[in-house]
Amino acid sequence: MKKEDKCCGECCWMYAEDIYGFGACPFLFGEVVQCNRSCKSEENFVSKKEMRHHMAVLLLYKRWIYDRRLHRPLVHRKPEYNEIERAVKFSYRYMKVFSNL
Repeated sequence: MKKEDKCCGECCWMYAEDIYGFGACPFLFGEVVQCNRSCKSEENFVSKKEMRHHMAVLLLYKRWIYDRRLHRPLVHRKPEYNEIERAVKFSYRYMKVFSNL
């Protein structure tokens, strides 16, 4: 992803946005940012598309486990181990960041 594509509104950490695009970032304490401005904390930037991918991997794994427990035919593929690991690490980080607000 290019540097100019990293805007606050495209990041999954942006929350409490109003209709004008102003919101808050948990990494910029006490600062209100507008969603079309470039991200000041680029090392923490995670796109919403990447977040949805992690959520899909966890959901796919949950469905795979559920089908396996009920002895149903496994329709869903099991995600790769490194995909599951990255998704779990991201979800832990997401919960940790938003539980401290």
